[in-house]
Amino acid sequence: MTTPAALSGIRVLELTHAIAGPQTGQILADHGADVIKVEPPGGELARDAMPSVDGDSTYFAAQNRGKRSIVIDLKDPDGLATFLRLVETSDVVLTNYSARVPERLGWGFEALKAVNPSIIMVHITGFGTASPDRDLLAFDGIIQGMSGIPQMTGPADGEPTFVAPFVADHLAAYRSTMSILMALRVRDVHPEAQFVDVNMLSSYMGVLAHDVDESLEGRPYQRDGNRVPVSISNTWAARGGHVHLSPVGDEKWPRFCRAIGRADWAESLSYEDAVLVARDEVDEVVGAWCRDRERDEILAQMRELGIPCGPVRGLTEAVRHLDEREDESVVRVTSPAGRTVAVPGPLTTVGLADGPRRLRVPRVGEHDEEVLAELRADATPS
Repeated sequence: MTTPAALSGIRVLELTHAIAGPQTGQILADHGADVIKVEPPGGELARDAMPSVDGDSTYFAAQNRGKRSIVIDLKDPDGLATFLRLVETSDVVLTNYSARVPERLGWGFEALKAVNPSIIMVHITGFGTASPDRDLLAFDGIIQGMSGIPQMTGPADGEPTFVAPFVADHLAAYRSTMSILMALRVRDVHPEAQFVDVNMLSSYMGVLAHDVDESLEGRPYQRDGNRVPVSISNTWAARGGHVHLSPVGDEKWPRFCRAIGRADWAESLSYEDAVLVARDEVDEVVGAWCRDRERDEILAQMRELGIPCGPVRGLTEAVRHLDEREDESVVRVTSPAGRTVAVPGPLTTVGLADGPRRLRVPRVGEHDEEVLAELRADATPS
């Protein structure tokens, strides 16, 4: 028996741009939701974003597979009326426009629930729609900088270091997706309209875990390169590359000491003292040992001993390794111009959609007639 798509029967109206909103819609579409991307005349701005090939944006293709696209001018009264009619038969309205845009254009939460009393509106912004900072514009780098996390990252004597991928955008997308799933479940029990406020800053800072308490107690994290301060875990240079070794804990530490030629440490230096007292010496000795050996030789030896370890790959090597897996970690989508583009696959293979649209990125307004025909059919008395 074919497993049904997890979100089959759920309709989402997506009014978004860039990454956080479109990525949320794409995740929902991956799992069977009918995601209708409502674009302004000319299309979402990210359709022209770099990198691109002859104007066909790879950036856009990575966030927008599996959706239908319609063009509606929401600044036009007739366009707004058409949109609100779509809201009547939809489950979710998703946006990441600036905090005041929906209400200013006539499709704020109050207007939506007036036409659909069980609608779920999800609004992703940089700082939250009720925050004093709600009117500030936010991009991933701004959120990273305001999070404090770059101050935790990089060499001890270097500058704050940002993560290259747009992690803040993607974490906001994951949080908004989970919020939508929770809201749909709540609606099953209490079929009332819900407003879900997701902000990028809280989404990004959610990874801090114990560092929140440490910072509030006056013990902020001090960056120290790739070294983990509370355990023997670090990156070392080897011949042919770098390795990350994590001989964490009292059980692994003696085996690791013997492997690197320091059997004396296995008897005289406890793991706790290695972390808290002799850390600089340990890192220096391990570094010298690694420099004399090939990367893959070190990894083979550590794995045989049950010591957690891994190569520090270049991006091309890492992506090729991921692409060799057979679990849809990488998928090929068809761009609006017909190109084949390799992009990250779905978050999970549970309840995936199965159909020709799933791996296609829509052209601007490609589904105008189709969606409007459905709207007319919905309005026709049975």
